Amino acid sequence: MNIRKVALLSGIALSTLSAPAFAQGAGAPAEEGTVAASSSDIIVTAQRRAEKVTEVPISITVASAAQLERQQVNTVNDLARIAPSLEIQSAPGQNTGGGGSIRGIGTLTFSPGAVASVGVVVDQVSQGNANISDLFDIARVEVLKGPQGTLFGLTTSAGVINITTNAPEFGEFSARARTELSNAGTAGAKYGNQVVQGVINVPLASNAAARISGVANLRQGVNRNATTGDYNDNDRYGVRGRLLWEPTDRLTVNLIGDYAQTRSENGGDFFTFVKTSGPGSFLGGAGFDAVGITGRLASCGVTAREGNRDYCSDNAQVGKSRSYGGSLQVDYAADPFTLTSITSLRKADETGYGAASDVFRGSPLELQVANDPVDRDLSLFTQEFRVSSASGSPIEYTVGAFYSNQKQTRIPETVRVTLVPVPGVLIPIVTSTTPALTIRDESLAFFGQATGHVTDSFRLIGGVRYTTDRLSVNTASSNSETVLDVAKWSWRLGAQYDLAPTMMTYATVSRGFKGGQIAVPAVGDPSVVQPEIPTSYEAGLKATLFGGWVADLSVFYMKIQNFQAQQCTVDGNGIISCIQTNIDGVKTRGAELNFFGKVSENLSLNTGFIYAKATYPGGFLGTDGTNIGGTQLANAPRYKFTLSGEYQVPVGENFAGFLSVDTVWKSRVRYEANSIADTTFRPHWLVGGRVGVRTQDERYTVSVFVRNLFNVHEPSLMQSDFPYSSTTPGGAVEGNIGAIYGSQSFRNVGISLDARF
Repeated sequence: MNIRKVALLSGIALSTLSAPAFAQGAGAPAEEGTVAASSSDIIVTAQRRAEKVTEVPISITVASAAQLERQQVNTVNDLARIAPSLEIQSAPGQNTGGGGSIRGIGTLTFSPGAVASVGVVVDQVSQGNANISDLFDIARVEVLKGPQGTLFGLTTSAGVINITTNAPEFGEFSARARTELSNAGTAGAKYGNQVVQGVINVPLASNAAARISGVANLRQGVNRNATTGDYNDNDRYGVRGRLLWEPTDRLTVNLIGDYAQTRSENGGDFFTFVKTSGPGSFLGGAGFDAVGITGRLASCGVTAREGNRDYCSDNAQVGKSRSYGGSLQVDYAADPFTLTSITSLRKADETGYGAASDVFRGSPLELQVANDPVDRDLSLFTQEFRVSSASGSPIEYTVGAFYSNQKQTRIPETVRVTLVPVPGVLIPIVTSTTPALTIRDESLAFFGQATGHVTDSFRLIGGVRYTTDRLSVNTASSNSETVLDVAKWSWRLGAQYDLAPTMMTYATVSRGFKGGQIAVPAVGDPSVVQPEIPTSYEAGLKATLFGGWVADLSVFYMKIQNFQAQQCTVDGNGIISCIQTNIDGVKTRGAELNFFGKVSENLSLNTGFIYAKATYPGGFLGTDGTNIGGTQLANAPRYKFTLSGEYQVPVGENFAGFLSVDTVWKSRVRYEANSIADTTFRPHWLVGGRVGVRTQDERYTVSVFVRNLFNVHEPSLMQSDFPYSSTTPGGAVEGNIGAIYGSQSFRNVGISLDARF
């Protein structure tokens, strides 16, 4: 842990915020989106308008700012702990659009032109594939389940992660600094992580204010280079500025800009060996390793086992990435409707040695697979116009148009396979190069959705969207272009009925749409992966309990035409090869129950359970040639339980003590589309929590936290035949297994400090 760097960051945050804040004497600002004791305070924008969560006919899990902070949800990957229906695939390089899956359905692919099944939307702006990674100064997160294409577009065939940041506040100077500090080896922490966040709110006039927030997220580990004994440094920095201006009582202007950068050493969180075998042949018997992978790794201090995070590499490689952008939203209240325009531009780039630059990260291994440095750029422009009726009208409607233009460029990318029979002797085996690519994705859509109040208690819902999408991939080496033109309708029909003043039921049927892909292999011509078309049926019940605790029950069934899948295998040369394909007839069905909000003045509790049977169609053959039809999809637990809560008690007149819990349980998870038991992970609990004290006015808080208390090694990804197999004297084939472990895979213990001014 770089104590000097962390102390400097913390000191800057505290000193720059505290001096002027104390002069102002400002109290703690109210958090936008905080769940309070009344259900009317849980406001969401799931239908592109501010509504009570209990009145929206969509299954939604809502996490307030307070919940996100007590669960230490600092990244998009951490969001998997707030909702039982949500999983986040954090494996590098293939987490398209954030890597989310809802109810077992998501998009994991290396295809450069792919879009997500679960869209990430921040302050009403789709992030596309220039998605954010760190979460800071957040008001709330809404997880919307099922196709949301009518209002949110072509990247939301399975759902939406709808994120709202805190808006500037008029007339009050305020500031805040918070830290979460841990050190590898201290108090049982298995890796180090220092998170420093700061925010300042500055009034500019009676009708204008600015808000500037930033974060530094520095992590040491979880992977460790056994050759040097050093943990990988994974450092991220981000900043956001937001200007809110209301020049008249009818006109509102929101201007937002953000910037983030990442630096990762030696591949960051990437494959390590969790199972190895003895001597093994490869290349059709042309080479033979008399020592074996187990012995070669042992020679540099690596032992393959569950939870192994060690590798041994003589390389010192660094990968860097950036994402940044801005948006301008203008709302004009032209009674009886509101006009909205949202213009955004986002960019992202990745350079240097990424996770796959040294695939096995084992210098003593006879087989070496490495990728040359990458240089990838992405830009995304979007423009949306909307007209929305006033809330409470006999017919509430939203109609509009949406345009997006995304462009990616990639230089030629080369993978090299080298045989090293003895140190210093390098024999080139395979050199494979993917050509320079230019990928364009242009989309234009027109949409509308309306809710008709038939009676005070009964409402009908109808929505439609027409999307035209043109995806093209230009291959520089052959000067050829592959084009996919698609025009599709999405729609939604439903009804809702108020059973009581605090209870509502609904039923909907919807057709979604997700754009196609153009897969670009290292050898051969590009191939088209058809658009994904889900049809979803959902029924639900929402109620308010104890005056503020919301219950959300839903049952669902969704069948997907042309489900977009990726199947990865390791070939005889040790190269991980992934094929993108369509699978017709994938289904997910089940039920989910969520409770969130305040049970009482001192108890906040958010909990949920899902049963999601997401399966391959009958007769489907896995990557190992076995029939896995009817079995659970890869990366999709069938059962999942989440529990987050905090109980607070007064301690004297000026302080309050609190205890928080953060628990997740998952059923067995498979990580490949095959029958190999070694690439599944058993049912398991992940348990964490905090204990601390705060002042009664919540201006100052100090706590001790633990995540993954029992040090359960849940992988992010697993891969069989990694890198090659051996044959025992009896003729049995023994596979080598690689796993990617992330921050969720190991215990972390530390201290959290929070100050508001």
